[in-house]
Amino acid sequence: MILKKLIVGPLGTNSYIFGSSTTNEVVVIDPGGDPSRIIQAIEELGAKPVGILLSHGHFDHTGGIGRVKRHFDIPLMFNKKEYDSGSYRQKQADRWLNEGDFIYIGQITLNVLETPGHSPGSLCFYTKDVKEYEGHPIDGIIFSGDLIFRRSIGRSDFGGGNPNLLFSSIKNKIMHNPEITDKFLIFAGHMGDTSVGEERQMNMFKNYFK
Repeated sequence: MILKKLIVGPLGTNSYIFGSSTTNEVVVIDPGGDPSRIIQAIEELGAKPVGILLSHGHFDHTGGIGRVKRHFDIPLMFNKKEYDSGSYRQKQADRWLNEGDFIYIGQITLNVLETPGHSPGSLCFYTKDVKEYEGHPIDGIIFSGDLIFRRSIGRSDFGGGNPNLLFSSIKNKIMHNPEITDKFLIFAGHMGDTSVGEERQMNMFKNYFK
């Protein structure tokens, strides 16, 4: 597995370079700013980018799209509700992503979840194809965008946000998803990494998504 996190832009957004160490194919998740750093990191890894994925369309997750997309000539993928809602007006997607879609990166398959609440078209991406991280066994990983953070959750008071949908997304798409176990790591859009099990036990809002 290739997994590199860059903290970019004025709000400290986590941008991820993720993919297969077998084929060196990667996707860029949420290039929120500092595109030159993202480009440099990809080139230093010797990786082959095959796409840009957006968890949602807020500016702090999209600010580096233009340069990264032009430099590598790769497709942009996100949910159409972000474009239609006005959260994201810079470009159309090259591919609209919906619940149940798959993104193939070498031998790794990312599954797409629609997780509204922070914004209408928020997405999470998860895979069961990663079984080890930093020497520890895991069951998989989730890129959660601004849905859930270490010990907290995403805001729902922006345009298009909805707190009831946010809690429902966390509960039904993450915590009660039969494919996702407590041993899945969560790589969020801000702050540090965590796991499903940790957040089930220690998230300050845990009673809302039991």
